Amino acid sequence: MSLLWPNGVKHENVILFVSDAAPYMVKAGKALNIFYPKLIHFTCLAHGFHRMAETIRAEYPIIDSLIANVKKKILKAPSRTKMFKKLYPDLSLPPEPIITRWGT
Repeated sequence: MSLLWPNGVKHENVILFVSDAAPYMVKAGKALNIFYPKLIHFTCLAHGFHRMAETIRAEYPIIDSLIANVKKKILKAPSRTKMFKKLYPDLSLPPEPIITRWGT
């Protein structure tokens, strides 16, 4: 800390804490508020959206299953993919999942 503040830490000047949205980091952000009263904890927006989507999927498993099955039926059959493109030329096919470490 002496590298950042050679004259000592000015606790009132520490205003931002950026981290991912892992539960232990959220907990750390809350704990740091005790030492840094103006601290704002900003978590990565992508992580936040991912956690929100996972929560929604967990709350509505039937809808999650329905969407997964419809997507599978369209993407696994070339004839259905062709029909989808013909009926809805302005819509793109459902995206392939992007595997991240967030869900691990």
